[in-house]
Amino acid sequence: MRSFYSVLLFSFFSASLFAQPVIDQDNFITVGDVFEYVQYTNAATSNLEIIPDGGQDLTWDFSELVGQFVATTDSYYPLDSTPDLFSLFFGSPFIAGQNLSTHALELAVLDFELPLPLQVEEAYQFYRTDSEGYFITGNAAEVEGLPLISIYDTLDVVYSFPLSFGDMDTNSFYFLTDVPSLGTVGQSGLRSKNADAWGELILPNASYNCLRVRTELNITDTIYIGFTNTGTEVERPQQISYTWISPEAGGVVAEAIFIDEAFVSFRYLNNLSALSSTEIAETDFQIYPNPASKSLEITIPSDFSGEFKILDLTGREVSTGQLKSNISIDISKLPEGIYLVSAYSSMNVLTKRLIVNR
Repeated sequence: MRSFYSVLLFSFFSASLFAQPVIDQDNFITVGDVFEYVQYTNAATSNLEIIPDGGQDLTWDFSELVGQFVATTDSYYPLDSTPDLFSLFFGSPFIAGQNLSTHALELAVLDFELPLPLQVEEAYQFYRTDSEGYFITGNAAEVEGLPLISIYDTLDVVYSFPLSFGDMDTNSFYFLTDVPSLGTVGQSGLRSKNADAWGELILPNASYNCLRVRTELNITDTIYIGFTNTGTEVERPQQISYTWISPEAGGVVAEAIFIDEAFVSFRYLNNLSALSSTEIAETDFQIYPNPASKSLEITIPSDFSGEFKILDLTGREVSTGQLKSNISIDISKLPEGIYLVSAYSSMNVLTKRLIVNR
């Protein structure tokens, strides 16, 4: 797994060393990555209300951000960490076809693309990264206790690789999914990208050499209710996002989102303080029992010193602390459900899923 903490060292170099970034498969999001963000929905700064025009060797200074914020986490799971049916459908070359995926992002239930009043659980969006680009291949969730899989008939090309300053392209995407006993839901959209700027991005905790991409996203939802034989199309307001991508961090370090030109949110990568310089392997980080009910044991090498975090599926932090050798954590007050348990060092981050039941 790639560590984004090493990019702290990058802030010590002068802007004169910055060069035009190029983004490709080798320095963008991949399976196993975990990114923690600070997200503002009402950041009090004029810098976010008007995003400057594009250009070369620019400086964006967001170091003085203030306002209310929440912590969010993007965890990119291997396919075998999703439910078996989802993993089979998106991971088998014989079944998936063009929808073959490399990893999945667990979604908050409210983010799942299903515009119907149904009970949704354990929702995922599936992605593929390869030499040609970064694609959204489909969505899947447990809906009313049954698996629902939405494959993109036309893939959503989030970015085309290699991506460099001045690149522009537009793609359409589309899916239509049957919802048993209810009807059909679908979505069509147009995504226009423009790598319009590069330069130094200054955040409250670090600086990054970034390529900025301006994206216009226009989406129309289609809903057909079978038992009433009625259908409708709902055109969403246009979303414009400005995304700063750093090759050193291996992903998105900041993103500003506007709906119909009105500021909605801004998030940036949250680097933790310097931790252990020991890089731990996947096999060295274990949690047990799993499922658990009252307490959780974490085992790591004796020379490791770092931090642990436990997050729920909305990205809310429910427990954190220092992590040295073997420890026991009281989880007796956590509601039943699925959580993410992460161990952090300055070299890497490892994350495992935890099921709490009683």
